[in-house]
Amino acid sequence: MTEHGEAGVQQPLSIERLPVSEDRDTAYAMIRERGPVTSVTTGVAAISRETVEYVLRHPELFSSKRAYESAGSPVPMLPIAFDPPEHTRYRRLLQPHFSPRRIRAMEPEIRALAVRLVGEVADAGRCDFVSSIAVPLPAQVFLTMFGLPLADRDRLIAWKDAILGSAPEFGAEAPSEAAAKAGGELFGYLVEHIAARRAEGGGNDLLAVLLADTSGDRLTEHELLGMCFQFVLAGLDTVTDALSNAFAILATRPDLRRQLVDDPDVIPDAVEELLRIDGPILTLPRVAVEDVRLGGHQVTAGSAVHVAVAVADRDPSEHAEPDTIDFRRRQPHLAFGIGPHFCLGAHLARLEMKAVLEEWHRRIPSYRLAEGVRPAALWPAGLVGVAGLPLVYPADGTCVSRDGRAGSR
Repeated sequence: MTEHGEAGVQQPLSIERLPVSEDRDTAYAMIRERGPVTSVTTGVAAISRETVEYVLRHPELFSSKRAYESAGSPVPMLPIAFDPPEHTRYRRLLQPHFSPRRIRAMEPEIRALAVRLVGEVADAGRCDFVSSIAVPLPAQVFLTMFGLPLADRDRLIAWKDAILGSAPEFGAEAPSEAAAKAGGELFGYLVEHIAARRAEGGGNDLLAVLLADTSGDRLTEHELLGMCFQFVLAGLDTVTDALSNAFAILATRPDLRRQLVDDPDVIPDAVEELLRIDGPILTLPRVAVEDVRLGGHQVTAGSAVHVAVAVADRDPSEHAEPDTIDFRRRQPHLAFGIGPHFCLGAHLARLEMKAVLEEWHRRIPSYRLAEGVRPAALWPAGLVGVAGLPLVYPADGTCVSRDGRAGSR
């Protein structure tokens, strides 16, 4: 039996009942005060930076593969539903397509898209940021990268929402009926799409490159389906939620907005800090492979382990004044995970957020929440993201002050 740390006995915590929807500062503080590890209603949760990092760096003790067995996919999702050594092979095949150099080459296209989307709403004086910017930009980037038809965006998003929104409670042995139905429909779509792409040949998108691979290490049809299934679920909402959460903060903080407007060079650091303070992932799922003591807490083999990365990113032993937003903090965070399952799309997500923050604040430097709006995330859910964000701003060259009054730019 492996050991790591010490702890006391507590009653199980229900994360689902915490005020994550509207008050994540309070919700995360309530989790954090439970110590480095705590019992939750569906298993245990790793909370501190130390215990979170330990779990994520030790897949031989805490399995990602077993955690995703009930996710609603008819095929194992690649690469997240695998542990090393299988996972290592998949990462090696996919990593070059998400390298910093490959992602930098996409910047002109992503920036042009950001310019167009912001331009479409800039003169209107108001918009719902989620539906106007946060949904279409990452969705279009993803669809283009994978060679999926832009016309199918809404259908793919609907399947993704159905799968993630009706997924079983973590630790359940089988997907819910709704998740299985949506998963089956998405699977059928992907089977047809991959067959059509293979027949027509050509193209330089990721799927075309993988289909054209004739090496002995190429992905099988089964593996290609698992990869596409995984990336539809991950590629269509994580950046959307990250952007929505970020702008929900900025819409109420003119002091932070002014920093971005006055010094755009701070935006890359702002991206990291906004991800740290309110990233879209509260917990990552794992399953204990063997009996283990984690933070002094006994974790039995087969137990569901919630890895609370969002809470660990506010660990006071790692971050001074952890609930305060400081664009000059420049400290590493866990929004993209850590260890062998570190997010493949991290460079792409950063670029998308940077482009939106730059182009929005260049064109719309002052904005606020619409009257009476209190941004709320859907909860409980697989990801944490503001569902709607109505913003108002002048369309005539004036600024909106903290109290809503207009003044010159």
